[in-house]
Amino acid sequence: MICQQHLPFIADRVETLLVAECGETPEITNLLFSYIPSISQFTNLRFLILWNIPSNAIVLKVTDELQHLRNINRLDFKFNYDCNDKVDFQLIINNIWSLQKLTHCHYQRSSEKKCYFYPPTKLSKSLINLNLSRYCFKLAQIYQLLQYTSHLKYLSIYLESDDNDQYKSCCFSTLIDLDINISGICNTSKLISLLQNLPNLRRLTISLVNVINGYQLEQIIRYYLPKLKVINVSMEEKLSIGQNIEQRVDELINSFRSSFWIDEHQWFIRCLTDERTIYIQTKPLKYSCFHAKLADTYKSTDPHDDYQEIYNTIDKLYSDSFFNQSFPSNFRLSNIEFLGIKFPIHDQFWSIVTNLKKLNSLTVSSFSDVFQSQLQTLLDRAPRLYSLCIQQDKSLPLQMSLFKCMTASVHRLDLGDDYYQFNEEECLTLSHSTLGVQCKLLFIQVINRQSIICLVKNMINLQSLHIECADDKYHPENTSNKNDLVQWLKVHLPSTCLIVRNQYYIHKIKMWIR
Repeated sequence: MICQQHLPFIADRVETLLVAECGETPEITNLLFSYIPSISQFTNLRFLILWNIPSNAIVLKVTDELQHLRNINRLDFKFNYDCNDKVDFQLIINNIWSLQKLTHCHYQRSSEKKCYFYPPTKLSKSLINLNLSRYCFKLAQIYQLLQYTSHLKYLSIYLESDDNDQYKSCCFSTLIDLDINISGICNTSKLISLLQNLPNLRRLTISLVNVINGYQLEQIIRYYLPKLKVINVSMEEKLSIGQNIEQRVDELINSFRSSFWIDEHQWFIRCLTDERTIYIQTKPLKYSCFHAKLADTYKSTDPHDDYQEIYNTIDKLYSDSFFNQSFPSNFRLSNIEFLGIKFPIHDQFWSIVTNLKKLNSLTVSSFSDVFQSQLQTLLDRAPRLYSLCIQQDKSLPLQMSLFKCMTASVHRLDLGDDYYQFNEEECLTLSHSTLGVQCKLLFIQVINRQSIICLVKNMINLQSLHIECADDKYHPENTSNKNDLVQWLKVHLPSTCLIVRNQYYIHKIKMWIR
């Protein structure tokens, strides 16, 4: 409605534009460009954010049209790019580097699949902040990137270590902040070949899958990074069965106890072990996500370090067995935002997770009617909970107690479990339940297409529906559309419903209810 009736008339006054394809807004990109044919209509645009864009062609079109905007200075792109399409990639990058006032660019892929970056062949004298952390680089490509981004101050990249990769020596004095993640075993000499050309670096964040000890890092910093003020290091080392892990831990942590680390800079490190793996990380350390168990051992070069401080930073917890282990008496998790938990809830959970006031997303597995009171207790303690995902025991029929649950905050409901398909009567029950009435975004599997009609007509606040239907007979190689569920739904639902197939999972349908 806003795109159709208002946006064309205020486009020339918009300075920041966010277009994000997500569960709540499927097909928003195509809808926007059906009413605003060209991004160049936003004549005063300064900051453009495009997330989860569905095709390379759209990004290429947009970056081409950006050439007509004189004030654009920030871009934030995130999309699933076809890594094999080198021509389009190069055109997009060159289009971005050609924007004369662009200072900040965050160019990210949604997928974790490996994809190499093709450096620009156009010179940018305006870019100072660049985040390309989801793309793989070779050392030689970093040289080309810096060469064509001559005023760069901040860079975040992912470097693939390769013994045959050679870095050309050239000083890049403008770069003061580098965030680099290196895959594979990194040869110290390779790292030096890069860092020695960055004499004005003030902040370094580096992640390695091997360990460079404190003595080696000290020499690198003393000789090549004299202006460094902040260092954040994350390293790990896996030991073989015959190696003494305690001895190796002592060797590593002692290498960071020199006056250079402790007295001159007060750069402290933590060392944790998990089975045969050693983790070395500088303070402050953010764990963020925790899956299985606490560290086996913990040591720090900071005499005042607090073990609990690490776990205060955890905001994601997904593990069926995490609460089965023993914990220190003062161990607490008080900042959980994303929680995955299996029923029945372990007795230790309530004493360790002291509050759920920040909880935004909850995934429950092995749900059954006997655990309804436990689920309700979780909901009562989570006033900010937005997303609820229920996975019931696959051997059970639909657990009707779910529809008795009460919560005022949940608007995203994921019932799209592979093990259960809703019939029409169950869809009606869901629609009239508290969870169904306030639901705005629903993921679900149904037995037949009539159930979809039931959901759309009876869920009064539903805005977006992601559905898989058992009687959907669609086959992409079949040229006949007689059995196409999308076409059937377009006939039987109001024209205000935008209905498309999921381009990545063709048996799933996305619907936006306007």
